[in-house]
Amino acid sequence: MADNPALIRVAASEHAILNGVAVTPTGRVFSSFPRWMHGPTPCIGEAMPDGSFKIFPGNEWNEWHDGMSVTDHFVNVHSLHADPDNFLWVVDDGAAHHQPHLPDAPKIVKIDLGTNRIVRVYPINAVAAPPKAVLGHMRVLGKHGFITESFHNAIIVLDQETGATRRVLEGLPQTRADTSIVPMIDGREFRRANGQVPTVHMDLLELSNDGRWLYFTSLFGPLLCRIETRYLTDTDISDAQRIAHVEEVGRIPPCAGVTIARNGTIYFSAFTENAILMMGEDRKLKTLVADPRISFPNELDVGPDGYLYFPASQIHRLPGFDKDDKSNVKTPWEVIKVKISA
Repeated sequence: MADNPALIRVAASEHAILNGVAVTPTGRVFSSFPRWMHGPTPCIGEAMPDGSFKIFPGNEWNEWHDGMSVTDHFVNVHSLHADPDNFLWVVDDGAAHHQPHLPDAPKIVKIDLGTNRIVRVYPINAVAAPPKAVLGHMRVLGKHGFITESFHNAIIVLDQETGATRRVLEGLPQTRADTSIVPMIDGREFRRANGQVPTVHMDLLELSNDGRWLYFTSLFGPLLCRIETRYLTDTDISDAQRIAHVEEVGRIPPCAGVTIARNGTIYFSAFTENAILMMGEDRKLKTLVADPRISFPNELDVGPDGYLYFPASQIHRLPGFDKDDKSNVKTPWEVIKVKISA
C-alpha cells in the first residue's frame, strides 16, 4: 500500500466531544458538539485559523440545561450539514445524555451563513419522531430535506416550504441493525458500560452529486444501499412501492460517516479500522488512510480546497463505553483533514 497521506489538524477541543464536520462552499469549517458529557457544551463551533473553536452562532441558542425551553435552544446537536446555497442545517435530536428525546425538542434549524442568523426552525412532531426516535443525519435536495431516524429505522422527508414531514422506508430490512455484529475497536468489543452493544438502525446518508440517488446505511453496516430520490419525494406512491426500488450497492464495515466527492468517490469513516475508506465506480473498498489518530472517525465532509475533513470523536473511549464508567479519552478531540483527489 502507498504511504498514508499526511493528516493535518484543523482545530481541536480540550473539553467537549465533537462528532461531526460540515464544510461550506466558501471553506468555513463547523463542528457539532453533542451534549453527551456533563460540563459546558458549545453545541456548534466554527474552526478558527489558530486551531480553536468559536461558539456558533454565539447566542442563547447555544445555552441549554434542564428546565429551559427546548424549542429555541439547541438541546443535543447530533449532526450538521452545509448545503451548496450557503446554509448550515442543524439536526437537534432533542436527546441530551443519550436519554429519550424531550417532548417538542427534536427539530431542524436552518442558518443563513451570509448573516450568521437562524432563518427557520422546523419542529419534527411526534408523528415524524415518535417516542424514542433519534434524528441522525441530514441532506438537502431542492425543497426537500432527508433525515435519518435511527431508532425506529426510517427516513424523514421534510418539505422546506410547508414544514410538513413524512416517514418513508420505515422498517427497511437492509438498514435494520444486525445484532450479530459486535464491532472491535483497538482490540476491544464496542459495548456500553452495561455490556450491551448499541443498536442503531438507519443512520448515515448522502446524496449523489446530481441528486439522483440517496445512499444510506445503518451504523454497523453491513450494507450500503441507495434509492432514486424521485421515489422519496413522490407522495402518490406507497412505501411498499418505494422499498421495491431500494438497491444494494455493496458491503461495508461499521462506519460513522459517509460523504461523496465531486468526482463521485464515496468516502467512509471506518471506526473499527481507524481509517478512512473509499469506493469508486467499481464499488470496491480501498483504504485512503489508516492511522491511530483516526480514533472513531465520524461525520465527514469534502471542502472546496480538495481536502477531506473529519473528526476523531473517540466515542468508544467515553465513560459510557467503559465497564468501570471511566473516561479513556486522549484529549484533545481533533478535526483532521487529508488531501484527496476530489
